[in-house]
Amino acid sequence: MLRNKDYFNSKANSWDNQVKHNMDKVKQIMDLIEIRQGDHILDVGTGTGVTIPVLRSLVGDRGKITAIDEAEKMIEVAQSKFNHPNVEFVIGDVLSETFQDHKFDGIVCYSMFPHFEDKRVAISTLSKLLKKNGKLVICHSQSRDAINNLHKDLDGPVREDRLPTIEVFKELFSEADLNLSLEIDSEEMFVVIGTCHSIFYI
Repeated sequence: MLRNKDYFNSKANSWDNQVKHNMDKVKQIMDLIEIRQGDHILDVGTGTGVTIPVLRSLVGDRGKITAIDEAEKMIEVAQSKFNHPNVEFVIGDVLSETFQDHKFDGIVCYSMFPHFEDKRVAISTLSKLLKKNGKLVICHSQSRDAINNLHKDLDGPVREDRLPTIEVFKELFSEADLNLSLEIDSEEMFVVIGTCHSIFYI
């Protein structure tokens, strides 16, 4: 069976034609984060860069976006669309990557969190990359049920990937010393935001 990385590499060139995102809803979700001009945002599992234009409009020219993905073919597509001086693309596993400037004002996991094999380790690791009062955001522009049902119907390794319940996120955020500052679990979207109130040294 293909690994997730291989699966997404195989889909990269046709991804934007096959997977459609409601950009109005994506913007609505990103607005909930209250990103400021000049912020440094880590876009985890950026894929073909769906959130990049919205994030750029929020951080402005003084801000920065670091977009990371394991699938190099996805990064190639994203780079071809968004060649901007304040967008840095990184090929790698975010959970083992060493960032030179490793503290972020916000970390966005849009439409990708189910693909983490160990959700507890993912949240614990990502929380340590936040500045004090930084925000970890797990979000989808569909409902939790829709996401999980979609994965069940797909071929390949992603068919086993699931998005946890709000209750699970509350537990995992608490363990990572994140305050659950926003939760939305509706028919329109799924958004959980954890705010970091500690300073981690790694």
